[in-house]
Amino acid sequence: MGDTAQSPLAMLVLVTPYTLLYLVNQVFLHGVLDKMHYIFFELIFVLAFRKVFGIPDLGERLFPSQVAVHATEPVQPAKTSLISSNGEATAPAKKKVKKIIVRKASGTATKKTKEQPYAKELAAMKKKFMDYVENKEIWEKVFEETSPGLIEVYQYKARPMCYKIIAVMNNTAAVTFDLLSDINRRVEWDPLCVEAKMVADVSPGVKIQYVRTKSMWPTASRDTVVLGTVGKLSEETFFNVTSSVEHPLMPERIKEKFVRMETAIAGQIVGPEPGQPNRCRLVQVLDADLKGWIPEKVIQLVSTKAVPEGIRNVNGILPSLTPYDECKTLERVALARKEAEALAEQQGDDENDAVEESSHELKSKRASDMLSSSSQLADRLANGNGKQYGHGPVERKRSSTFRVFWEGVKQNLGYGGAPGKANRILVMTIVLAVLGPTIARFRRRR
Repeated sequence: MGDTAQSPLAMLVLVTPYTLLYLVNQVFLHGVLDKMHYIFFELIFVLAFRKVFGIPDLGERLFPSQVAVHATEPVQPAKTSLISSNGEATAPAKKKVKKIIVRKASGTATKKTKEQPYAKELAAMKKKFMDYVENKEIWEKVFEETSPGLIEVYQYKARPMCYKIIAVMNNTAAVTFDLLSDINRRVEWDPLCVEAKMVADVSPGVKIQYVRTKSMWPTASRDTVVLGTVGKLSEETFFNVTSSVEHPLMPERIKEKFVRMETAIAGQIVGPEPGQPNRCRLVQVLDADLKGWIPEKVIQLVSTKAVPEGIRNVNGILPSLTPYDECKTLERVALARKEAEALAEQQGDDENDAVEESSHELKSKRASDMLSSSSQLADRLANGNGKQYGHGPVERKRSSTFRVFWEGVKQNLGYGGAPGKANRILVMTIVLAVLGPTIARFRRRR
């Protein structure tokens, strides 16, 4: 309550508003005010005479005055210098300030580049394949043929079923590569293959393939499911590489007693043969785990007879094909990629249009709901006020929401009877009590 000298005045101020309001209510307002009006009126007087009760000024809290603060001792910013090796002082290092860039969210959806399926597997396959091709120390020659064409077979002693074949082929690199990459023609030239087909087209240039070999007594037939891809090493050098994967469309064929072997890596590189424009050089690698026991004679039969026979069969087919230099397999891959990119871009545009249309519809719906709510509120206010104050039915008019709101404010501020007059007195008193000290402080500051 402040100091002891102010206590009698404070008590008088506390009693005065109730007495004054009671007289006004009985004489002028005919007793329409209730207890809540008395309480609010009491609070208004307490705010008006805040200094008597030690209440801080609201205007001071909201708009503090500018008071100069003088420091007793001037504070100097600390400066540091670096001493170089020759004794000279260098300028202090500037701290790097990281700039944070806040990107504004746009109304359209951001286009995201889809990651290629099996991207990591394909990169690992290519690296492993090239390591086998370029490493010359791990291979031991087990077969060589020079007539009618060069055929060399190398074996990796640490892995019995790991071979590298080098051969000169009887057509251009593009024609040879197209023939070797066609999975549907594999049975034409591979003496060990009895079934070969494409299982799934993953993406342009990436496929899932299935290959099954014939049985060689006393071993059972082997099959494998591989992930394959094709590409270019240079303008005239092409490659394909495959490796085993699991795929739901080709589970193990246990009932048929086929053994699912694992192809660690297999692939081919086809490039030009120097000095022979209508011939090319083939480098082929095969590393497979046949699973189970394989007799040594079967391994020798594969390396010395089956593999060279497959190369001879390819060389027997190639002369019947018309030579050309542009690889048709890679041309189809490039065309398919362009079509896929165009389709993805179109789908992205369609998604953006759908997002924009959905956003526009949502905004329109919200605006319609707001207008509907405002219209209903205006009708309730008009009908309710007409019935409460005895003005009879209120005619509905097409007016703006602001006009309806203003009519409601006018009704509540005292344009409709005794309760309105009481509310008007309270509102004006609150305005004077709260804004009065603030306005006076502004005038003093000026």
